[in-house]
Amino acid sequence: MNFHERIQAVLHRQRPDRVPFAPYDNLVYRGEFERRLRERGTGLVARRSSVRSDTPNVRVARHTDDQVHTTTWSTPAGEVSVRAQVMHDRRDVGGLNNAFMIKTLADYEPVIFLIDDTVYYPNYSSLTDTVRDLGGDGIVRGRGVQAPYHETESLFGIPNWIYEQHDHPEAFERLLAALRRRTDRVLPLILDAPIEFVDCGSINGNYGPRQMERFVVPFYKEMVPRLHEAGKICSIHAHSSNLASLKGLVAELGIDVIEAFTPPPIGDLSVADARAAWGNETVIWVNFPETIFWYGPEQTRQYTLDLLRSDPDGPLVIGMTEMGLQGVTDAETEKAFKAGMLAILDAIDEAGAR
Repeated sequence: MNFHERIQAVLHRQRPDRVPFAPYDNLVYRGEFERRLRERGTGLVARRSSVRSDTPNVRVARHTDDQVHTTTWSTPAGEVSVRAQVMHDRRDVGGLNNAFMIKTLADYEPVIFLIDDTVYYPNYSSLTDTVRDLGGDGIVRGRGVQAPYHETESLFGIPNWIYEQHDHPEAFERLLAALRRRTDRVLPLILDAPIEFVDCGSINGNYGPRQMERFVVPFYKEMVPRLHEAGKICSIHAHSSNLASLKGLVAELGIDVIEAFTPPPIGDLSVADARAAWGNETVIWVNFPETIFWYGPEQTRQYTLDLLRSDPDGPLVIGMTEMGLQGVTDAETEKAFKAGMLAILDAIDEAGAR
């Protein structure tokens, strides 16, 4: 099997010849080492949007001053802006204290206007072009839907997000309603998109079982059957480190692929315990905890062997969803990360046959 055939087998609950090793494509930089990984069976996961958007009644202005990007949205309901630090290395753009759109109660109305003003159009060539480019060496995951409750987090930043739900519950509910209206507008384009594998948001550990049961579970119980009817395979990015407290609710979502799942020593839920909670039909897509690399390649290989042997029959993928080669900043980290990735492949060669 090539990589694409292997990952398709897993997604369709069939047995591949071996457990796939599938990092995000942006976490494995192109070059000699990436070619070496692919020659040993590694594949790339490309994430592409199936839609594009426009806000016809909002004016957007951007400028950079002293290595700070400022973006301002001017709407008939008011103006909001965000600022972000310009980085000059491989790190993501970092945020400043006012890097979120909603900073005061007055910011709700322009943000709600912006959400309601957003118009969506198909962007299907982004999917089909990438599928063609990757061929047998990768898989493309398209845009799905995500719970409005999770979307709100990125508008406030964590501390303000927590306070706003209690300090301004009516405004927060209006924001949730606007995001849900936006979901209803974009959903038909996602259902019609020429892609089978779709991303359905995140479980990031910033809320507990009570919030998940109230805000998140009902959304997915409604949306996932509609996506399944359109032939979609639904994935959720569950990079929460406290999944043990949420595992029962995760089982209620109906999601096909629990992706970015990070086992101990970072997360608090093992692959074996997750399999017991979610059953043999759920694809567990592991985010390999790169902390293990610092113990050396032999311990990395042994950790991977133990992980593989803990789930001998279920649909399993080993991936990298958070750091990958973005963790390489000097000669020492380069040596540790590259040796670790090769050790994962050594373990798959030894114990990854299915």
